[in-house]
Amino acid sequence: MLQEQSLANLAITIIGAGFGGLATGIELALRGANVNIFESYPDTKKQGDVIQIPANATRLMSKWGNMLQEITNLSACPDTMTISDQNGKILLNQQLHTSFDGYPNLYSHRGSVQQQMLEYATSLGVEIHFGTPVTEISESDDAATVIAGGKAWKSDGIIAADGVRSQSRCHILGLDDKAKKSGFAVYRSWFSLDLLGQDPLTAAITTSEKDLFKIWIAKDTHAILTTNKAANAATCFVTHKDLSDISEDWHVKGKVDDMLACVQGWDEQLRHIIQKITPDCLIDHKLLWRDPVPKWASDGGRICIVGDAAHPHLATSGTGAAQAIEDGACIATLLQKTCHKGDIPFAFRAYQRLRYERTSLTQRMGWETRHVWHQTDWEAVAANPSMLKFPQPEWLLGSDASEYAEKNFEAVKAHLEKGSAFTSTNVPSGHAHKDWTIDEMLSHEGKFVSTEFYQTRE
Repeated sequence: MLQEQSLANLAITIIGAGFGGLATGIELALRGANVNIFESYPDTKKQGDVIQIPANATRLMSKWGNMLQEITNLSACPDTMTISDQNGKILLNQQLHTSFDGYPNLYSHRGSVQQQMLEYATSLGVEIHFGTPVTEISESDDAATVIAGGKAWKSDGIIAADGVRSQSRCHILGLDDKAKKSGFAVYRSWFSLDLLGQDPLTAAITTSEKDLFKIWIAKDTHAILTTNKAANAATCFVTHKDLSDISEDWHVKGKVDDMLACVQGWDEQLRHIIQKITPDCLIDHKLLWRDPVPKWASDGGRICIVGDAAHPHLATSGTGAAQAIEDGACIATLLQKTCHKGDIPFAFRAYQRLRYERTSLTQRMGWETRHVWHQTDWEAVAANPSMLKFPQPEWLLGSDASEYAEKNFEAVKAHLEKGSAFTSTNVPSGHAHKDWTIDEMLSHEGKFVSTEFYQTRE
């Protein structure tokens, strides 16, 4: 469904063709903007596995032509998450929302979704320049400029979706704000279900009539299996302690033997699954993140950051891609509301104010979920297995980022221009925002914390 073409005189440069960059480009192009995206990689054929696209994202994607239906056709939609201990003893069968407000919660192949987003963006007129890294950014009172491919490209504003190692974030903050280690890495794989069919311990996985979502938990380690019947595929992850140097490549080839060593003595079904993984589809992915910061726009107001550049999430949040998609919808709605090039600085500041408290909380949710699984109080679990649940709250899944920006435009305008009070309502009811840091979270690794410490556990 095409939006009103109210941004036809607006030119925007986007850095990065990941989920955040493509979603922002799509949302702007639907409103008529002239969009150029610069991507340093030569194409989108990067290693990819599963990505969660929950209802708060699919409700936005439902406006993107037929794309949501195409993605749904090739996605998994499990209705149960089975959480077991390392020996395979089932602790909890959690019922999952397969949809929320009529919008599906999908588990899709990352690379396939990215490719579909790319094709849809291109069909809307978005120009995508692959193999063209941005080497410099600058701004003036009325324009912003990138140097890419040895050429200067001028536009009305720059939206940087350049990931967890974002250089644009450093430009905005005025300091060398490097990504930090989370202390963990994850072996990630995506492979054909057929590989599991001949082993008696794994054959039942291939014949299940449902998409499966299984988790094994133990101290400082957890493993995940998901299956996708529509794609005849499976993923297997093992999150483990990581002692490597952050300067190393954060995507390195994984070794099956090393992955197996992380789950030595664990459930034999899990170990047999891992033994079937072929080396060409296994990576050891370093989990990096950054402190939440409440400054996403430059002092000049014509450069802002989105997605992992603004708020990198751990995989256990289950909402990193969704928050990037929400960013794009929010910015496009605000630019549409301002309807004037001179109001770009206001739109970017309003975007940050509407989104920061929400994404700070969803970032923290990833750490909290992992901490509950890795520092399990087994006596408490025996008394209340539901404490292990994966969060799927209404404030998260039931939110429409575009509608929220529309409804709160006047309130956030008064807040920014006149200092009026503004209360975020895209967070849990009664939530009082409190800034936090990675170092604060890491100080609790390996320790139990009180239930009051958690802010996102239902």
